[in-house]
Amino acid sequence: MNRFILLIFCSSLFILNGNASFARKMVKVGKEVPVNFGNVSAIKRKVTAGEQIFHFDGAHKGKFVDSKGKEIDSSNYSIENGTLVIKKFSKADEGSYVSEPNQVFKRDSDGGMSAVPGPTIIISIEQ
Repeated sequence: MNRFILLIFCSSLFILNGNASFARKMVKVGKEVPVNFGNVSAIKRKVTAGEQIFHFDGAHKGKFVDSKGKEIDSSNYSIENGTLVIKKFSKADEGSYVSEPNQVFKRDSDGGMSAVPGPTIIISIEQ
């Protein structure tokens, strides 16, 4: 019993001190969906087709690129004021979206630095 209480206590401390955040968004098929992480250069997503990165600048601006470096048809996506806009959300867009790079750096009070995963948005189709 004591081990269980200790486990709950330690887990609570870990959860309360964590800086990473998760958000879940439920959307209807065919709806326009904005994905905004603030001032980032790219957004990475993990969907059924694999891991893909949407670029806001550079040679692949306005396009998704897969893990092999191949551009993916991105006609359903646009950039509006630094936000990725999915024009018509579909089953292929379901998954997790994170800023790229996905680390938030924090300076500790003792002068050290730490990094934690940044925010993640999990987007699913509303049933």
